[in-house]
Amino acid sequence: MASALGSQAILEINEKPFNEKDGTDKPHTVASGFTPSEGGWGWVVCFTSMLANGIVLGIMNTFGILYVPIRERYAGEDPDDVSFKTAWVGSVCTGLTLFLSITASILTDQIGIRPVSFFGALLGSVGLVASAFVEQLELLYLTYGVLLGVGSSLLYGPSLTILGHYFKKRIGVVNGLVVCGSPILTVSLSLLLPYLLGAIGLKYTFIFLGGLYFMLMWMTLTWRPQIHKESNLAHMTLSTESIALKMNECYEFTRKYLNFKIWRNKKYVIWVLSLGVALFGYFVPFVHLVKHTADVFPGSNGNLLVMCMSITSGVSRLVCGKLADFKRINIILLQQTGFIILGATTICIPFAGNFASLIAICLLMGICDGIYVCLLGPIAFELVGHSNASQAIGFLLGLISVPMMVGPPVAGFMYDSLGTYKLAFHVSGIPPIVGALLMFLTRRVSSKKDPSLELNDIMLEEDDVTKEVIKVEEIDDGTPASQEPGDKENGIIRGNASDEAGEDKDKSIKENLLPSK
Repeated sequence: MASALGSQAILEINEKPFNEKDGTDKPHTVASGFTPSEGGWGWVVCFTSMLANGIVLGIMNTFGILYVPIRERYAGEDPDDVSFKTAWVGSVCTGLTLFLSITASILTDQIGIRPVSFFGALLGSVGLVASAFVEQLELLYLTYGVLLGVGSSLLYGPSLTILGHYFKKRIGVVNGLVVCGSPILTVSLSLLLPYLLGAIGLKYTFIFLGGLYFMLMWMTLTWRPQIHKESNLAHMTLSTESIALKMNECYEFTRKYLNFKIWRNKKYVIWVLSLGVALFGYFVPFVHLVKHTADVFPGSNGNLLVMCMSITSGVSRLVCGKLADFKRINIILLQQTGFIILGATTICIPFAGNFASLIAICLLMGICDGIYVCLLGPIAFELVGHSNASQAIGFLLGLISVPMMVGPPVAGFMYDSLGTYKLAFHVSGIPPIVGALLMFLTRRVSSKKDPSLELNDIMLEEDDVTKEVIKVEEIDDGTPASQEPGDKENGIIRGNASDEAGEDKDKSIKENLLPSK
C-alpha cells in the first residue's frame, strides 16, 4: 500500500501548493512558486517518515504472530467461534486504515500535517496500551481495531504528504526509501515479537507496541510543513451569511475531493472492481499462516514465513518499480500475472509436505505481493492521468478495504467449522485468479479517457511547456520573455505574449475535446 498512498499524498501536495509568503491560500505563481530544499532537514523528515511507515505497516503485517496468543487467551470464552472472532480484530484495523485514507487526506489539508499525525499516533498508542488490559475479546475490536485503525490512517497519510514539502527532483528516491520501512520493520518485528511474547507475554507486548506509537508522536513534530494554508476557523460566526458561505464552501470542498468523473472511465472501473475481487483472499495468509504452521508442523517456527514474504516483497517492489518505467512493459498484464501466481501459491499451501516447501511458497507469494503493491500507482496514472490519480487511488483504497477486511474472518470461520485451514486456503486462492482474469476486460473497452479528465492533463502539460519556454528565453536573452531586446534600457514594459498564446491554445483544446452542445 505504501506506493499507492505515497503517490496519492505527493500528488496532492505538488498539485495544490499554497503561498507561504503572505499566508494566503492563493496558489504559487511561477515567480513566487515554492521550491523544495531537496535535502537538509528533509532527510530527517525522510527518516522519521520511514519509521512511521514501517511501524504502522509492520504491526499490521505481523498481526498473524499476535493472532495465535490472542486466540489462545480468549479461547475459553467461545471455543467454537474463537478463530472467526479473533480474525476480526486485525481485519477491522486493516480495513479502517485503508478506508479512511481519503478522510485523513482531507483533515491533513484542512487542519495541518503535524496536528493530524500527532493525534493519530496518540490514538494508536492509546489503543495498543488499552488492548493490554482488555478482558473480553469483543473489546479488542474497539481498542485494537477501531482506535489503532483510525490512528494508523491519520498517521500514515501525513507521513507521505510531508515528503512533497522537502523534495521534488528526488521525490522518487525518497519515496522509495520511505516505503522500504514496511518490509524492514516487518522483518524486525517478525523476529522480535515471538521473543517478547515468550519473555513478557501478550499484555506487555501490547504495551511495547504502544510505546512504538508513543515514540512516533514526537517524531511527527519533525514534520515541519513548508507550505502553509491560513485557517479561517477563528473567524467563523453564526450569522445567516456566514452559514450560507460555509455551506457553499462545504459543497465546493466536496466537489473538489470527490471527483466522480473518474468513474466515467470504463477501464478504471473494470480495474478497480477486479482488484476488489482479487483482494478478497489477499490478507488471509498474513493472518492464518502462523497458526496453520503450528497445526501442521508443530516443531517449526511459523513466524519465519511472515519474514520471508516481507523480504521478497521488498525486493520485488524495487525491481517492479524500475520495470514500470519502461513503456514497452504492459503493467496491467504484469499485475495480472502476479495475482494469478499469488492465487496458485495460496491454493498450494495445504499441499506443502514439509516446512521447507512452505518457505518456498511464501517467498514466491512475497514477490507477487510486491508486484501488486508497487504497480497500483503507475496503473492509476496510466488509466486516469496524473491530475486525477490521487482521487483514483483514494477511491481504490476505500473500495478494497472491504474485501481485505472480510477475507481473514471468513477463513477463521472455516477453520472453526472444519478444524483445518485446507479449505480456507483453497478458497482464498480463487479470488486473485478470478480478479486477474476480469482485468482482461480492460482490453475490450476504449482506451480514450473522459474529455474533461483528458483536458486536465493537457492543460497541465501546456502549462509546464510554457514555463519551460519562458525559462529558456530568459536564460538566452538575459531579459524576461515578456520583453523585447532593448526594452529594459528604454523602460518599456510589455504584456506577456505567451499568456495570449496560452489562452488561444486553451480555447482550441477545449473546443476540440469538450462535446458539442
